[in-house]
Amino acid sequence: MSAPSTLETVTAKMEAQIARARVIARPFPHLVLDDALPPALRRAVDEAWPSPEAMRQTNFGNRRERLVSRLAHLAEGRERVIWRAVHHALAMSGLAVRVKLDRYLADKFRPLIGPDWRRRLGEAPYATSDAQIAEYRGRIELDPHVDHARIVVNGFIYLDDPEPAPPEPRRGTTLYHSNGFAWPSNLQIPPMVRDRFLRPVKEVGWRDNRLLAYVNGPWSFHGVDAHDLGDARRRILMFGSLLSDAAATAHLSDVG
Repeated sequence: MSAPSTLETVTAKMEAQIARARVIARPFPHLVLDDALPPALRRAVDEAWPSPEAMRQTNFGNRRERLVSRLAHLAEGRERVIWRAVHHALAMSGLAVRVKLDRYLADKFRPLIGPDWRRRLGEAPYATSDAQIAEYRGRIELDPHVDHARIVVNGFIYLDDPEPAPPEPRRGTTLYHSNGFAWPSNLQIPPMVRDRFLRPVKEVGWRDNRLLAYVNGPWSFHGVDAHDLGDARRRILMFGSLLSDAAATAHLSDVG
């Protein structure tokens, strides 16, 4: 992964796969792509994955995470090369996903900004989100939710834990039909409202190296059914596109 030509070849392959992927419009625009990382990069991620002590605890239950840019900055030698390669590949993949889903972005912006949303956003309203790695342990459950309003397109790649393997069934991500209910950001949804409107439609099943990417609109409800990982880990790579600081301030200041 150290040669620039090799990295560019890897990145180009990932971009081409995304360009060929089929977009599924319901319950909200998304795509699913298997074998998202080329084999050499997939093996390298396992090799460089941080120890539990190096991961940062978050305010969500059993989740720990790190920014890929931070890992690339702190690491040395081969690990630095790996995380720099991952950072570059995911930045370019995030752009490719946004281009692929561009025709569906009205699902996000029309309800929040209005029918002239492209004109109002203007030129270059987007920024590339800093890729993250995350891992969960023990019992996990994510209630249906949408992501923060600033996130335009979100994506994550499932990564198996080499050992111990997570117990079956390994749960992926459940997508929900909203029955007309919309929610602008990742604020807590009152349970009575959630249970009244949201209905599970499909589960994007867990598979190593599978990418799920989607438009993060006001009805892009998704979650993870309750399950216990035991001593194993649920690992993911996360990346995508954000609104720029200026665009978010101008158009989403009341959303939160």
